[in-house]
Amino acid sequence: MFWCDVCKCAYPHGPEGPGTALEAHNTAQHGGSSPADGLRPITGGQVVIGLLVLVILALAARHLA
Repeated sequence: MFWCDVCKCAYPHGPEGPGTALEAHNTAQHGGSSPADGLRPITGGQVVIGLLVLVILALAARHLA
């Protein structure tokens, strides 16, 4: 068993080793990669929000010009 610092739980590992077990645990329990891996993947919702912000900024700049 290994300890997950994110959700404070123990998770099992098999013959695949601790790295693969941690990746499987993070995918199953946290919906993505480990925070220790760096940046998380960008979701589709974040892309849509980003595009909406850009459109609003473009409209505001056009209105002010």
